[in-house]
Amino acid sequence: MQRSITSTFLGLVLGIALMAAALAGPASAASKVPVELRVVTYEGKVLADKTVKTGTTAVKTSSKATCLGGSPTNGTKTIQGPTALGLLADASSSTPALRPLQISNAFDFGLGLCGIGSETARNEEWWVLKYDHRDSTVGGEFQKVKKGGTVLWFLARSYNETTPNELFLQAPEKAEKGASVKVRVFEYDGKGKRKPVEGARVSGASAALTDSKGYTKVKVSKKTSLSARFAGTIPSNRATIAIRK
Repeated sequence: MQRSITSTFLGLVLGIALMAAALAGPASAASKVPVELRVVTYEGKVLADKTVKTGTTAVKTSSKATCLGGSPTNGTKTIQGPTALGLLADASSSTPALRPLQISNAFDFGLGLCGIGSETARNEEWWVLKYDHRDSTVGGEFQKVKKGGTVLWFLARSYNETTPNELFLQAPEKAEKGASVKVRVFEYDGKGKRKPVEGARVSGASAALTDSKGYTKVKVSKKTSLSARFAGTIPSNRATIAIRK
């Protein structure tokens, strides 16, 4: 009798364990969230502008990541939950321009970023992190990100200079073929405060520059990809206008 009860009990426990394991897979997949990622240099080079799904991620550290000093080593570290650095690592697996990543593990305070693809911080250069258009106050492995958030990694010219404001281009998702539509350019300061930009140039815009309220017009004859630039600022996101059917 005792053996029968024990067998039944063990079977029940095993069944619960298997059910939990079956549920763990979908839950883990569901924990990945889509986040907008941009990687830009102070010279205006755009390495990435795309939506990436991220969650708990294993990142590789490199002995070549010496921009911060110390003695980094080759290794792997798992970062729990969706983070700005994990997002970059996940994006690099599908975006050649982001490879290799040079991540330093030389210090106890956390991982440091030295290089993304062909762009490596040298001398006073450093990688600025912005989340939802605000300067991050923590390192990339500690900056948690949420679904629909925006992450910008910006290679700044010098840590002794103020980080430039970030441009943001606002455009409709769809338009009638041949229509002229309004688009608008804003700039965000380090605290996330935005204002319209006068004089910004939008690629493909029919009007030369944005007006005092940040507007210009674009004639849409086909699916159109736009971006905005203005001297002394970080280039905008890429906005795409599709033809309405």
